[in-house]
Amino acid sequence: MNSEGAARPGSPEWFSQVPEALHVSEADAVQWDESADFVIVGYGGAGVSAAVEAAERGLDVLAIDRFDGGGSTAMNGGVYYAGGTSVQEEAGIEDSVEEMYKYLKTEVGDAVQDETLREFCETSPESIEWLKKHGVGFNSRAYMKKINYPDPTYYLYHSDNSLNEARQKIARSAPRGHRVQAPPKDMPTGYGVYLTGPLSKSAEDLGVRFRPQCEARQLIVDDTGSVIGLVVLEIPTGTPAWEERRKLQARANRLMTLLPPTFPGAFLTYGMANKVLAKVAKIEEKHRVSKRIRARHGVCLSAGGFIFNRPMVHHFAPQYDLGLPLGQPGDDGSGIRLGQTAGGAVGRMGKISAWRGINPPDTFPHYPMVNAEGKRYIDETLYMANIGDEMCERQDGVGFLILDKAGKKATWRELFFGKLMGFQRNPAILTMMMRSKKASTIEGLAKKLGIDPGTLRRTVEHYNRAARGEIADPLGKSAKDMSPIAEGPYYSVDVSITNNLLPMTTMTVGGLKVEERSGRVIREDGSPIDGLYAAGRTAVGICSNIYVSGLSMSDCVFSGRRAARHVAAKADGA
Repeated sequence: MNSEGAARPGSPEWFSQVPEALHVSEADAVQWDESADFVIVGYGGAGVSAAVEAAERGLDVLAIDRFDGGGSTAMNGGVYYAGGTSVQEEAGIEDSVEEMYKYLKTEVGDAVQDETLREFCETSPESIEWLKKHGVGFNSRAYMKKINYPDPTYYLYHSDNSLNEARQKIARSAPRGHRVQAPPKDMPTGYGVYLTGPLSKSAEDLGVRFRPQCEARQLIVDDTGSVIGLVVLEIPTGTPAWEERRKLQARANRLMTLLPPTFPGAFLTYGMANKVLAKVAKIEEKHRVSKRIRARHGVCLSAGGFIFNRPMVHHFAPQYDLGLPLGQPGDDGSGIRLGQTAGGAVGRMGKISAWRGINPPDTFPHYPMVNAEGKRYIDETLYMANIGDEMCERQDGVGFLILDKAGKKATWRELFFGKLMGFQRNPAILTMMMRSKKASTIEGLAKKLGIDPGTLRRTVEHYNRAARGEIADPLGKSAKDMSPIAEGPYYSVDVSITNNLLPMTTMTVGGLKVEERSGRVIREDGSPIDGLYAAGRTAVGICSNIYVSGLSMSDCVFSGRRAARHVAAKADGA
């Protein structure tokens, strides 16, 4: 094991399906089937951003994707994190790069260097304009209260902790979650396609060659350690076998994302998916051919994270085994493992962003949440990733909300009559019905939870004193956000990771380490690997500490464009 807790590079646990890099003396020693200035592996948010930027700068770009492109970005809620933008200005909202930087520093920590974070913030307004230029729509209708995801008729909201009282002492709050313009619908999943779609169209117009249903299999490295190309596997485009594989693979992907792996009945959908994948494997075995593609100036690995590789998740972060994978089946770590074969170092592989959403319903964060010992451990109004991180990293994945009679009544009122979307309302209703306990006294509730009655009683008493403004809350929660626990009966609501009726979404945020000025993958000694770049969730980036909504999508655009700019500069100097 190395310092990351990872399996030894080259061992079966790590490179289970990715062969070691092919080493050759020089490019002229290889018989190439195809070539391009810049080859992009994975055509989601980061890959398509890299493609557009590179093509704008005059490079010959070839992008490949094991599926049809879009990646996890196309499946997400379509939120882009930015500050000091024209969209905010149109809404009459005052914000600045400096305030954005001061706030983000509290969440990003040391995931990236301060200079990188500052560049991310400074280029944020320009990135919005760049996206607009390429057909991505934004809207200035703003939702100004705290919520994890607003009614889809709103497009600008506080997608972070900036409204939190403690954070406001550090930086002025502003809604920085820019949801892309899209037709309103009940579920947020899939809004991201309104970013990847327009960018893909621009890439096509700029001459980018895109090859779907093409798998990057092996990197090719020369005697200097530079990445000069890659081996891909594909079925000849447009043939009956290619069409059949495409259809079957799409069916398998739908089945694998239909239910959380731990949800009752998921074994049936995953079983069906495996049967479909077995048919895909037979077609591939019979019809796929191997090709060698020359990358004259660079290869960019932008193939997502590894949240769908459940053995890999268990290896690095077993405390998240019960989480709901957020992404798509291509997030299997293959891009990260490819980078490793060329000597790339990895970082933050055990860092998984777990989202324990408890707002809406708006009632929940006004009440205390306790651990298995009956003690509070976090300000319940914080963003869901902060709550999930504390819960899974230091509280064994346990969380129980404690409500009184009034709290339960207000919760049901909001669930039935509030303006919630189905994905917010339905799991909460199921949880209230099937994962809650009731008792006439706090002590009785504690016994039902297996908690020491005295501890829970003291927790409630301290909470009530803080809610009444008699003492400051030791966890920093504002009294205006606290509802005292008053008249019984009393209720617990299980929001632990084990509650599969209220899935805790999870995504990996670790990956290949990169040189932050260029996006080049680096070795363990910090030296860059010439010709190899990583972007998006294949790489360590802006969101690799504590996540806030929209930060991954904006980091995909930021890191993809960064890699393309460096490759273009390299090509100009060649």
